[in-house]
Amino acid sequence: MIAARKPDADEATPILEATALTVRFSAKGGAVTTAVDGFSLTIRPGEFIGIMGEPGCGKSTAAIALIGLVRPPGRITAGSVRFMGQELLTMPDDDIAAIRGKDIGLIVQNPRTSLHPMLTVGSQISRVYRAHNKVSKKEAWRHAIDMLRMVGMNDPERRVKAYAHELSSGMTQRVMIAMAMSSKPRLLIADEPTSGLDVTIQAQFLDQMWETANQTGSAVLLVTQDLGIVANYCDRVLIMAQGRIIEEAPVRQFFQAPEQDYSRRMLRTQRQEDGGDVLRQAHHGELADAQVIIRVTGLTKQFPIRGSDKKVHAVDNVSFDIRRGESIGLVGESGSGKTTVGRCLVRLEEPTAGEILFHDETLSGIKRAAFVPYRKAIQIVFQDPFDSMNPRWTVEKVLTEPLDLHTDLKPEGKRERVAELLEMTGLDVALRHIQPRQLSAGQQQRVVIARAIATNPEFIVLDEPTSALSPETRLEIIQLLMALSRKLGFAYLFISHDLTTVKFICHRVIVMYLGQVVEIGDKEEVFARPRHPYSQALLDSHLFPDVSDRRVDRAEKLTLKGEIPSPVSLPKGCYLYGRCPSQVARCKDMPQALEKMPDGRLVRCWRVTEGDSQLD
Repeated sequence: MIAARKPDADEATPILEATALTVRFSAKGGAVTTAVDGFSLTIRPGEFIGIMGEPGCGKSTAAIALIGLVRPPGRITAGSVRFMGQELLTMPDDDIAAIRGKDIGLIVQNPRTSLHPMLTVGSQISRVYRAHNKVSKKEAWRHAIDMLRMVGMNDPERRVKAYAHELSSGMTQRVMIAMAMSSKPRLLIADEPTSGLDVTIQAQFLDQMWETANQTGSAVLLVTQDLGIVANYCDRVLIMAQGRIIEEAPVRQFFQAPEQDYSRRMLRTQRQEDGGDVLRQAHHGELADAQVIIRVTGLTKQFPIRGSDKKVHAVDNVSFDIRRGESIGLVGESGSGKTTVGRCLVRLEEPTAGEILFHDETLSGIKRAAFVPYRKAIQIVFQDPFDSMNPRWTVEKVLTEPLDLHTDLKPEGKRERVAELLEMTGLDVALRHIQPRQLSAGQQQRVVIARAIATNPEFIVLDEPTSALSPETRLEIIQLLMALSRKLGFAYLFISHDLTTVKFICHRVIVMYLGQVVEIGDKEEVFARPRHPYSQALLDSHLFPDVSDRRVDRAEKLTLKGEIPSPVSLPKGCYLYGRCPSQVARCKDMPQALEKMPDGRLVRCWRVTEGDSQLD
C-alpha cells in the first residue's frame, strides 16, 4: 500500500520556485516569438504536479527552462528559478551541471534522439550514475540493471547490453526513465514520459514515481496531455495556453469545477453526458439482427525472421465477426497483434492461415490485384495522418485519388464530391488548395477520414486514429467518427490503446494478448466486469479521467509482472503464464481455448470458464 501524503506538505520549504520566467525565440528577419510568458510556479516536497495544454502552448519549453535549458534559437529573457534556495539561472555552469542529473532529473519526450547511438544503454545509465555518485564501474553496471528492472524491462541483464536502435520506442522510453531516476533526484521533470509505454507498464512506472515522491519527499513535475494521468496521480494541475498559465488548481477542484472555458472544453472528453447523448452509439443488442459484413475465422499471421528458421507469431487463430453499422474496439498492449489484424483485413498483409469473408465472399488467399474491386468498400485510417498522405499533393488531390480509382465521376463531379467531403468532416472548403504540412494534426486526421469515406465504404479499419491528438481535438475526431458512422452506416474496427475512447464509442470489445484473442464481449460487460485476468489487469491499469476513483487511493491494484514476452518463442500453455497474478501450476502447460460464457462473451481462461470463484 502506498504511504499517505503528509498533511503538512503545503507548509514545507519549496524545492523549486519559478517567478515570471520568460522564454523568447528569435527568427530570421528579427521576428521574436514569446513561447513562455511570465511563468511562475512553486513546487514543494512530495508534490506531484501536472502541466497540460495543447501542442505549442509552451508547456515543454517552460519545463526544461526550469533547469536553465532552452532549445536554440530560444533564450531565457527574464525571470528567476530558485532550487533549494539557490538561483539556478545565474549559477556557474559547473555548479548547475552537478545539480542536473542528480538533484533534478529530466525525462524527455523523444528518447531515441536523446540516447547515444554508439553506446549500450547500460553504459549510458552507468555514466550518468557515476557522474554524481562515487561508485565503481561494476557497481554502476549492477545499478543500471536494477534500474531497468525497476521500470519493467524484461530480461534486464540482456537489455543492458543493447543499443538504442535495438530497442522499441517503449523500451527506449524506459531507459530514459531509468537514467533520470538513477540518482534518486529531489525533483523529476518528466515531459510526456509515458507516451511510448503500454498502460500496464505506464501504471507500474507512475505508481513507483508517486510512491517515491511520498516516501522520500521528492517532487514530480509532469508535462502531459493525458487527463487520466492527471486525475489519478497529480495533486495540482496547471493549464497553459499561448505561453501563459491560465488556470491552476488542486486536481479534484479542477475536475469538478474548472474555471476557464478552455479547461471546460478539455474536460468534455470525460463527460459523456456533455454532447455525448446525441451521438452515443446504440447498445450492441440493437444490432443483433444486422447483417454480418466481415467474418474472420482462424486468422493467423507469421513473419519469418531473415537468416533464421524462426518466425514471429504476430496473430494466432483469431476469430470474430462485425455487423453492419457496428463499432468494434480492438485493445491490447504493443506487440499483441492488433495492427496486424487490421492490416490483414485490408490486405496490406497476407494472412498465413485462416479465412476472411466480406459478404460471404472470401478475401483471404486472393491476389492483391483481385482485391482492388473491394477497396471501394473496405478502407483504413492510419495512426499518423501526415505520413499517410503524399506531402507534395494538395488536399484536393489527396481526396480525388480514391475517386479516380473507384468511381466513374466526371471532373466536375469529383470537385463537388471533394467539397462535400470537406464539409462532412468539418473542414473549410478553401483548404482544398493547400498541402498537408500546412494543416494542424486534427485537420490532417480529418482529411484522412474524408479520404476513407470518399467511396462510401461499408467497413473502415481505424488504427490509433486519435493517439497523437490533444484532448480537445481527440473529442472532435471521436464525435466526427460517431456522426459519420450514424449518417453513412459503415462499420469500423477501432484499434486503440485508449480505453476511455473505446468505452465511449464502441459496441463490443476484443481484447488481445500476444497474438491471441483472450476476451470478446459487449462493451458494458467487459468494462464493468472483465473476466480474463489480462483484461482485468489492462482495465485496472488504464487511467480513466475520474477523480472519484484515483489509482493512488486504492488499497489494492491488479498489476502484471514485466512486459509482454517475445512472439518468437511462444509458451506451451497459457500465454499469460509468468505475468498472471492468478497463475497456478496447471496453466503452464495447458493450452487455453476461447470458450463461450453464460452471458454470451468469449473468454480464454480455463479457471474462468470452469467457474473458479477465486477469479470473480
